[in-house]
Amino acid sequence: MTMNYNNPSLPADDDDDYLRAAEWLDQLSEQPLDELSTRRFLLWMEAKPGRRALFERLVQTWNDPALTRAAKAVMKQTTATSSHFTFTPWRAGFAFSLCLCVAIAASFKWFGTDITIVAPVPIATNVGIRHDVQLADGSQLEVGPASQVSVLLGEQRREIALEQGMAYFRVAKDKSRPFEVRIDNASVVAVGTEFNIDKTATRIEVTVYEGAVEVRDQPAHQAQLLRAGERALIGTTGIQRLTVDLQQLVDWRSGWLEVANGELGQLLEQLNRYSQHPIRLPDPELGHMPIAGRFHLKDAPSTLQLLTELYDLQLHTRTNQGKTELQLTRR
Repeated sequence: MTMNYNNPSLPADDDDDYLRAAEWLDQLSEQPLDELSTRRFLLWMEAKPGRRALFERLVQTWNDPALTRAAKAVMKQTTATSSHFTFTPWRAGFAFSLCLCVAIAASFKWFGTDITIVAPVPIATNVGIRHDVQLADGSQLEVGPASQVSVLLGEQRREIALEQGMAYFRVAKDKSRPFEVRIDNASVVAVGTEFNIDKTATRIEVTVYEGAVEVRDQPAHQAQLLRAGERALIGTTGIQRLTVDLQQLVDWRSGWLEVANGELGQLLEQLNRYSQHPIRLPDPELGHMPIAGRFHLKDAPSTLQLLTELYDLQLHTRTNQGKTELQLTRR
C-alpha cells in the first residue's frame, strides 16, 4: 500500500508550540532539568490544551533511552498523567522547527506502510540544532545546524535539495531510483553510499565516506566519479578534487572543525551556525586572513577567545537595532 502525502503545511497557530516542545526535548537530551526549568516546563505544558499530547508524540520520535527516561521522569511530576501515553523509542533526533514535524510524519515508518511524497517536504534546523531523520526508503539524513533541506520521494525518483548549510547522507540502495541531491546548479547522484555536503557562501564541499557518487557543477557538464576518501570542491571555476584521510578526518558531526589552510571568513561562516549571536567582520578584507587549527564549533565564545589569542584580533560586543552581535576587528 502506498500513501500519498500532499499537504506539508501545519496550522500557523501551532508553530510556536511545536518549536518550543522540540526545544524542551533538546534541553532534556543535553542534561536533566533543574528545579526552575522543571517548573517552567510543567507550566508551559499545562497552560494550553494539546501541548501535553504534542510533547508525548514528539518523545516517541526519539531513539535515545536516556532521553526517554528523562522525559518520563519529568512527566511524572504532573498530576494530570495521560493514561494513553507510552514511551516508544525511535531514531534519535534533535529539536526541530515546525516543518520538521511534517518531514517526520512523511518519512518515518510509523504507519506500517511505504509512503510516497508527491510534494517536496521541507526540513529546517535552527542555529545550534541538528537533526537526524530516516526516510521511508531507508535512507538516513543528518541535517546540520542552520540548514535547510527539502525531500521529494516518488516511485521513480528520490530528490533532495540542500538549500542552505550541511547534511550527511546514508543512502539506501535502490538501483531503480537514483538518489540525487541538488545544490544550486550542482548535483550529486548516488545509489547506495555515504557522503557529506557542506554549502557555504563561496563553494560546495562534497566528501565521500563510502561507495561512490557522480558530481556535476552544472547540469550540462560531464559528471565526475568521486569515490570513498575523495572530496570535491565546487566553485565558480569548476570542480577541484582532493584526497582525504577518512580515519583522521574531523567533520561537523563531531562539533569540531579542523582547518589546515583556511580563511577567517570561512571559519566564521561555520561558527555562525552555532553561535547564539551573529558574528560579523566590519572589515570584509579580514575575512581573507589565513588561519589553521582545530576549532570547537559548539562553543562559539571559547573559539572566538582562542582566535584573539592566536591572531592579531579583538572581540567586541555591539548592539545593532536592539540585537546583540559579536564583531572581530584587528587589534
